[in-house]
Amino acid sequence: MQLGTIEGEVTTSSFKFRAVEEVRKFDFISVKSNEKWILGQVDEVTKKPDGETMAHANIIGYRDKGLTKAPRRVIEPDSIVYKADQELISDTLGLKDDGLRIGSLETNPGIDIHVNAEDFYKHFAVLAQTGAGKSYLTGVLIEEMLEDDFPVLILDPHGEYSSLRQENPENDEEQQAYNIKEFSPNTDINSDAVPLRFSSKNFEKKELTTLIPDSLTNSQMGVLYNALKRLQEKDEDYNLNDLMDAVSNEDSTAKWNLLNYLEQLDDSGLFSDNPMDLENLVEPGRATIINLRAVEPDTAEMTAYLLAKKLFDLRKKNQIPPFITVIEEAHNFTPEKGFGQTISNPILRKIASEGRKFGLGLGVISQRPARIDKNVLSQANTQFILRVTNPNDLKAISKSFEGITSEVEDMIKSLPPGVAFVLGNEYPVMTDVRTRKSKHGGETQTSDSYVEKESVDVFETKKSRGELESETGEKYSPAYYPLYLLENDEKKVLVDGVKNNVKAERPKVSGTEREVYSMLKEGREKSGILEELDIDLSKFTAVIDTLRDKGLVQEDSNEVTESVLDLEVDEQSVEAEELIDYEVSEEEARSHLQGSEVSRVRYPYFSKGETVYDPILGKEI
Repeated sequence: MQLGTIEGEVTTSSFKFRAVEEVRKFDFISVKSNEKWILGQVDEVTKKPDGETMAHANIIGYRDKGLTKAPRRVIEPDSIVYKADQELISDTLGLKDDGLRIGSLETNPGIDIHVNAEDFYKHFAVLAQTGAGKSYLTGVLIEEMLEDDFPVLILDPHGEYSSLRQENPENDEEQQAYNIKEFSPNTDINSDAVPLRFSSKNFEKKELTTLIPDSLTNSQMGVLYNALKRLQEKDEDYNLNDLMDAVSNEDSTAKWNLLNYLEQLDDSGLFSDNPMDLENLVEPGRATIINLRAVEPDTAEMTAYLLAKKLFDLRKKNQIPPFITVIEEAHNFTPEKGFGQTISNPILRKIASEGRKFGLGLGVISQRPARIDKNVLSQANTQFILRVTNPNDLKAISKSFEGITSEVEDMIKSLPPGVAFVLGNEYPVMTDVRTRKSKHGGETQTSDSYVEKESVDVFETKKSRGELESETGEKYSPAYYPLYLLENDEKKVLVDGVKNNVKAERPKVSGTEREVYSMLKEGREKSGILEELDIDLSKFTAVIDTLRDKGLVQEDSNEVTESVLDLEVDEQSVEAEELIDYEVSEEEARSHLQGSEVSRVRYPYFSKGETVYDPILGKEI
């Protein structure tokens, strides 16, 4: 289609033309010059009072022997300007028709934009201001990588990528749920995640001094060195608690601040004698999400450091397959000088400079490009830039990436939501990001999405759900079975809240019987009980016989018989859907023990598929 005619001064880089048809900013146009079709792009359109439309176009070039070249001769004035056809656009811009499909050319929806899959191992960046579509585009990239069977690890500060496991109900054409596995240091808040735990055994000095946020004094270093030396001389495994005990036994007063640092490491909940196998974090075609929602900043930093360091070491040893690490809010983990320090920054800089040699790609996602370490940002081979208006952020982008001209900067400032400049092909292309196949998890949370919880009394377990999940590496769903606890002066009775039958009963004891029983529960020896209570052997024997008659002590020993009624009860906040409903009223339950007080209590179970685990008995049932 003929759009108009060139008028006025023409250079080798731009020209103006009078438009006789509708023309829009960013439209691609073509002009024939010296027997070659030249591709250009409109960067400004003006309309005069008399209704005349003038457009200014930048010259991109022409295709010759597989390369896009800029013309060395000026186009003749009065040349006819045409609307560029799809073939010329694709050919001149060097657009490929295979790879990871990101979306379509914004001005020409019929042209798909692809990115070479292997380029992601050379690192990439997604940069945009808040609300421009940064997380949505990142979700699209992750979908494409998973469909290409990439292993992907996502550091997710806000818990927004868990929705990859759900199909997108708003996409009528393509819906897909993806294979994900979710881990978190805080499973109280992130209840769908498996606990993320690292080994607490045999800490080395270098790792400890990296994890401790402040620089240690010479005295503190001396205390740490001596404590570690004594533990290592024993030639046996030691954990964080052993190290704290060893430090506390030092004579130096410098130990107190050091102990405080070590206690902070212990309180982070990141370390365990039963850690997860880190090799299980990387699996082709699966996204492993590290959910850091509601995790303290120091703990999040330690998580980023430990994962990056340990997985990079495993990758260098070829013990895990090549994989991509996606870091959301990257400015918080690898900040530029002047914006704070983090323990994760040095290892992420190392991965940015060396990771591609070992098959470890890095995806840097941020709404504050100016605050990202420039050494990390500049290593991104492919960039996806959505709308950015902050001058400092635009300056950081221009300094870090080739191909960001002043014209491109102006375009970036005016991009609508969901449209990105893709830099990585031969020419920056403005791309309308495709619709996600999985559900987008980055929407603003409202009262409509709030899930109310109920406070219930639950029997204390021998093993928590987090410990079980940490040991098995599998996710379990909780369910809370309804029971009634009946109690009068003589005994306690536990009644099934669904079937109305007695599950357990326990007589009460008082006086000397209660004292002896309590000491037996503590594991006290007979001689110690006799001495402390000042009773003779015959009295003790008589009490034991009474306790045996009541079923509180075993027949063949002085050990107490275990009963759920001996367990403590804790108040817990749980989601309503996890509660099994009561089908028996309190009055019906009270019939099992006249004159009793009645309270409601829950018995917890953890399930995974057909497997049900009883955390009180400590076994599968």
